[in-house]
Amino acid sequence: MTPLVKKYFLKLPHASDEDKTPDLERVLDGLRREGLDVDTVPLSAIRKLSRALRPVDQLRDNDFEVTATVCLAGRPELIDVEPGGFAGRRSTAFGLAVDLGTTNIVCSIVDLNSGKSVGELSGTNPQTAIGEDILARIHHCLKLSEAGQPAGLEELRLAAVDAINVLAERLAHDAGISVGDISCACISGNTTMAHLFLGLDPYNICRAPYVPAANRFGSFRAKELGLNIKPEAPVVVLPNVGSYVGGDVLAGILASGMAERDGISILVDVGTNAEIIVGNRDWLVACAGAAGPALEGGVVSSGMRAAPGAIDRIRIGENYEPSFSVIGDVPPYGMCGSALIDLLSELFRTGLIDGRGRFIPGRTERVVNTEWGAAYKVTENIVFTEKDIENLIRTKAAMYTALTVITAEIGITFNDIESFFVAGTFGEYIAADKAVSIGMLPDIPINKFKLLGNSSLKGAVLALLDLKSIEQIENIASTITYKELNASAEFMSLYRAAMFLPHTDASLFPSAYKS
Repeated sequence: MTPLVKKYFLKLPHASDEDKTPDLERVLDGLRREGLDVDTVPLSAIRKLSRALRPVDQLRDNDFEVTATVCLAGRPELIDVEPGGFAGRRSTAFGLAVDLGTTNIVCSIVDLNSGKSVGELSGTNPQTAIGEDILARIHHCLKLSEAGQPAGLEELRLAAVDAINVLAERLAHDAGISVGDISCACISGNTTMAHLFLGLDPYNICRAPYVPAANRFGSFRAKELGLNIKPEAPVVVLPNVGSYVGGDVLAGILASGMAERDGISILVDVGTNAEIIVGNRDWLVACAGAAGPALEGGVVSSGMRAAPGAIDRIRIGENYEPSFSVIGDVPPYGMCGSALIDLLSELFRTGLIDGRGRFIPGRTERVVNTEWGAAYKVTENIVFTEKDIENLIRTKAAMYTALTVITAEIGITFNDIESFFVAGTFGEYIAADKAVSIGMLPDIPINKFKLLGNSSLKGAVLALLDLKSIEQIENIASTITYKELNASAEFMSLYRAAMFLPHTDASLFPSAYKS
């Protein structure tokens, strides 16, 4: 594997009356001996050369020994020099992988030598304070300053950049390094988030004919973007395909490996929205829909994101009593998406609700009346109401309908699927059998389901570790086809049929009725 950035130890001949080669040429000659033909060097690196070659705090014997940091993407470029050899952290190049999500931002610092993460942190995207959803943020970008400049867009850009800087600083501190030791970064996000991060006008993303400002971004310098890592560090922003298929989806395809397989796979990435990709090494088809909000707690009374305090697993036992686990092993505050799916499945399995999601009265005192109607009481402060159930059924119906429509339009059935990848935070905690039992995912053998977790972040890490991964993502972007589900005449009728537990056609979910 060839990482985006690599460090080289150079032991160079001393300058003398017989050898008056300029410092820059001396270093470039040393890199040529390493097989690197470097012809681009930023001014900031040139300014450091003389002091790096002749450090005042080292013995004369160590003069003209430097560690050179080289960006290997495209034509090799010298981006930094440090005095001395491979001592301690100087021997390691670090990269920053970022999943720039609509709701959450997740960062990981990666040791580019070993390929291992030295730390991972997440936080709420501060842009949510300006607008919870993408559309609200795009509208906020219309806000202008008194001088007529795009003040709203800049406000959103800085919010994302500042949040990444805070997470990177905390990660670096915990790892015992400086943020200045981070030599490259990769940003993975949906199309709108990439535009906001780069300060590109997103106005036309949500308006016909839905044209982004750019699909290919290439790489930038950290100092251009305001990231507080090594100033000349290359920052790769993963490409998007169009308004609805962004770099986070492409990163997920890369992380799953589905584009390298002969067999047909499905990838479902559920976050604020849901993206579905179907295909193999020869073809890939994508579609998107709004199937995610209920699973992130956005439209469920006791729902919350997968964070400390969230119930992530729940079962209903004897006398209809619940048992559950909580992320972080702290008192429960709410339920994340995986627990909501568990609970809906358990309520149906135990006969506390019917196929429409209505509570059957008189079964247990756990079912109480609230201002929102009948509800199952998980704890004194956490309840699951019929309105919550209705919203979750809408979400699962939209997901299953999207899967049904996209496979039918391609001309395959669920039986043709070799692997079914589930990504996003949803794909880290979900119990696939529970999702099948409520009719959210197709009733296929459970061993075909593969939980990827945060595939957006994993794809960004792969891009840092191997230039071939960046090439793969570019190839995926060039071959993928987007299908608009709303253009399907059958969508609404199929959706109505899926508004039942598990489905109005019970033959589609035989495993849901097994004892």
